[in-house]
Amino acid sequence: MYRSILFIYNLLQALALPWLGPPMLLYFLSRSKYRGQLLGRLGRLPDLSPLDGRSPRIWIHALSVGEINATLALVTGIAQRWYNAGIICSSTTATGLSTLKKRLGNTAHVITTSPFDLLPIVGHVIRKISPDCFVLVETDIWPNWIWGMRYLGIPTLLINGSISSRSATRLSHLSPVRDILYKGFDFIAMQSPDDRERLLRLGMSSDRIKVLGNLKYDLNVPPIDETQRREIKREMGLEPDAPLWVAGSTHPGEEEVILAVHKGLKDRFPGLQLLLAPRDQRRGQELKTLAEEMGLKAVRRSIGRDARAPDVLVLDTLGELLMCYGLCDIAFVGGSLVDFDGHNLLEPAAYGVPVLFGPYVESIRVVAVELLRRGGGSQVSGKEELEAVLYDLLGDPDRRRDMGMRARELFQENRGVVLRYLDCIAEALKGTYREAT
Repeated sequence: MYRSILFIYNLLQALALPWLGPPMLLYFLSRSKYRGQLLGRLGRLPDLSPLDGRSPRIWIHALSVGEINATLALVTGIAQRWYNAGIICSSTTATGLSTLKKRLGNTAHVITTSPFDLLPIVGHVIRKISPDCFVLVETDIWPNWIWGMRYLGIPTLLINGSISSRSATRLSHLSPVRDILYKGFDFIAMQSPDDRERLLRLGMSSDRIKVLGNLKYDLNVPPIDETQRREIKREMGLEPDAPLWVAGSTHPGEEEVILAVHKGLKDRFPGLQLLLAPRDQRRGQELKTLAEEMGLKAVRRSIGRDARAPDVLVLDTLGELLMCYGLCDIAFVGGSLVDFDGHNLLEPAAYGVPVLFGPYVESIRVVAVELLRRGGGSQVSGKEELEAVLYDLLGDPDRRRDMGMRARELFQENRGVVLRYLDCIAEALKGTYREAT
């Protein structure tokens, strides 16, 4: 059955490629963020010689920055548990690759982009890398990739998995798609019991699916003491003693609300500063202009500090957001006021900062529910609620500290997930899951 579905999938690709291939190629060549990855996506691999003599070869793939941040502790754990392992890390996006090189350049032996899911390209890449185990983090499932591993006898794991109720409903009506997406995995580790239950209702085998928790709880958070906090704020051009809130991983449609809220709060808290970190850091100038049109003094982090502390610092650099959560008094996590399913709520929680978010948190819903239940977070529906909650917290330091402490307790109590995932990989390398299927 699976072979028939894959045959149809590849036949449709072959029929469409002469028509869609040239315009897609032109599109990739015309966009700087894709151009540098094109050869890699067409199957060109970097130097694989650092893998020579290393065993086992473990390939970890993460779609982009969010998944990579969740994976950092896992990759470090692999390097420590299997001293002679050859570690291959891949990502799909340009920012993901930049993050891999910056954060794991000294740990991973090979860092590469993911191939297009075209059968000849995928087959070439898999055979060249020749992994002993393939680990996919959260999402970015492509049929030829997964089934290509399976046909070659390579244990294939989906870890830190999650599936929204919306996606599960769609897949329930598309059984062929469901089957080629999930049934190629030897083992699936989900973040929560709800995620597992949704897969079971889709017909997945119960002995292949376990709940191992959310890797984001094992995020490595560099400590920042008060002296460092003041020094970093001063270096960034912020006023060390002024109250600061961070709006992180924001999307278009949210920034207008956030800046309007900040402008309103400035009337009541004149020294208040905002660090605005868009999900796409290339939007720095756009957001600086937007803030200035609203009468706010704005500075881009990538340009450098100004003589006078800004009302808004636009964080248009890569890899600094986590640290910035450690500088602020309150954090709002974006992708949640608009329907992008939310981003990582645990990053500010790890620093003991009150966590605010909008109604769209499907991708991290379990954490959102726990933050609300424990009193470490607050959900807002729009501008009025966001401004009201910020106003209350800025005016009540004791409540702010208590809320941050509750958020941090949630983070601390759930650490240790990486060890369970390392055991999962060890079982895959022994062939346990393959023998059971």
